[in-house]
Amino acid sequence: MADRVSVKAVVFAPTAAVYRAMTTESSLSTWFAEHVDVRLEDGRFEFWGRHTPFGDVPRQTSAAADPGGGLRFDWEIEGMHTVVEMSVRRTATGDTTVSVLHEPVPFWGFDRASMNDFWGVAVGNLANFAEGRTLAPRPDYTAGQQDTATASIVIDADAAEVFSVLVDPAQIDRWLPAESVVEPWEGGRYDFGWDHGPMTVVDIEAPHRLAYTWHNDGWPDTLVSWELTEEEGAGTRVSLRHSGFVDGRPSDGYQLGWQGLLINLQRMLEIGERWQQPRWHHD
Repeated sequence: MADRVSVKAVVFAPTAAVYRAMTTESSLSTWFAEHVDVRLEDGRFEFWGRHTPFGDVPRQTSAAADPGGGLRFDWEIEGMHTVVEMSVRRTATGDTTVSVLHEPVPFWGFDRASMNDFWGVAVGNLANFAEGRTLAPRPDYTAGQQDTATASIVIDADAAEVFSVLVDPAQIDRWLPAESVVEPWEGGRYDFGWDHGPMTVVDIEAPHRLAYTWHNDGWPDTLVSWELTEEEGAGTRVSLRHSGFVDGRPSDGYQLGWQGLLINLQRMLEIGERWQQPRWHHD
């Protein structure tokens, strides 16, 4: 079984700068991959290492560039021939729309890391790099599956401002697709309006801690814990732990998914009303 993944996001930087970030080795090795070999004039756009799924060796071939507009390359994943198209387009306001289309891609199973989340984190870090913002930690695909998913990011805002976004349903619904209900006290309801997800607040201490249970049918409930720590001169470090996964249920999909959502949270707070939630689709 395979999927088709597309991600589209607005980057508040000139289109030429975003294209350079996508196509130069020094930039790509900062925001994207551990190892990069790019010679587009020779049809080469290779990346590999611990930040790349199945990245023990470079698996990309047949690269072609539209200078200033985008690039296309083939990528073999688990024996499957896939194609990636990345493009940039100047908006009417002088910003840039970045689009990624990847098809087909393998379906790796329930709760496992997915190419959708891989590209979500990648596009978020591309945007942050081009805009000069703090990058999110890049996933390590060589690490073994654990019973706890972790994600973190530094946000240029004080802890009280960040915490308010975690308990305000209107703000939650901006940085993730939800129809939230929040009762910000121990025992209160915490709900994204999904068919799975958060349930009950079990710990809350504004503006530093929040924890709630998380439910998926057929599995033991897990626990999502947030910790906010102000760092002098840097803003607030947001650390998330999603714990309680059991044998037979990997946490890596949640780890990657949460990292992408933390990038949304960071960008929404730092950019303000101009920020738009990335649009993604898979089928």
